[in-house]
Amino acid sequence: SSALEKACPDYNLTIYLNSIAVKKNKKIRRLFMKIFKKTVLSLRIALFLVLAAAAVSIIFGCGSAHAAAGPNIAVVNMQAVVAQSNQGKAAQSGLKALYNKYNAELMGMRKHIASLQADLKNNGSIMSADEKAKKTREFETDITNFQSEEKRIQGVMTQKRYELLKTIVDKASGIIESMAKKDGYIIVIDKPGVVYNEPSIDITNRVLIQMNAK
Repeated sequence: SSALEKACPDYNLTIYLNSIAVKKNKKIRRLFMKIFKKTVLSLRIALFLVLAAAAVSIIFGCGSAHAAAGPNIAVVNMQAVVAQSNQGKAAQSGLKALYNKYNAELMGMRKHIASLQADLKNNGSIMSADEKAKKTREFETDITNFQSEEKRIQGVMTQKRYELLKTIVDKASGIIESMAKKDGYIIVIDKPGVVYNEPSIDITNRVLIQMNAK
């Protein structure tokens, strides 16, 4: 190396300059990598923002389209439909007549039981043992029969009420489904479960009109 240094006086300077260049290249590489990473990150953020903006545009664009087309949700008061429809009123009258019939039957049984109870209370002391035992058995049997009949009537009334109500609800549901398909409603909600709604989306009266027209 001494011969080379003598032959090329600038040799040491060249090595020195090369070492500086290498160091600078390393610094440049590190700086470049930092800039590159930051650029990639910025591009990713920019891409995310672009996609997010596009998504928002699509969502609000669809919302505007739906809004322009009109509301696609409706409410209906099924309780009012059942109570105010002609079929509902007829069902209520029929159930009331049936209740009055069964109630009269139970009242007759109750009066007979009350009569036996009063007889045992007032005259039990002067009755013979056989007569008192007979009336006591009759009293107990009548109470058992009354309880059984009362339970049977409750079952009959419940079943009748269910059958009548189901018929009305099925008819109303068919009308609502046809109306929803025709007018483009994607959901129809029973009104008692709604806190607030615009009157324009309430289809109760329209359903009632069709119920009473058929």
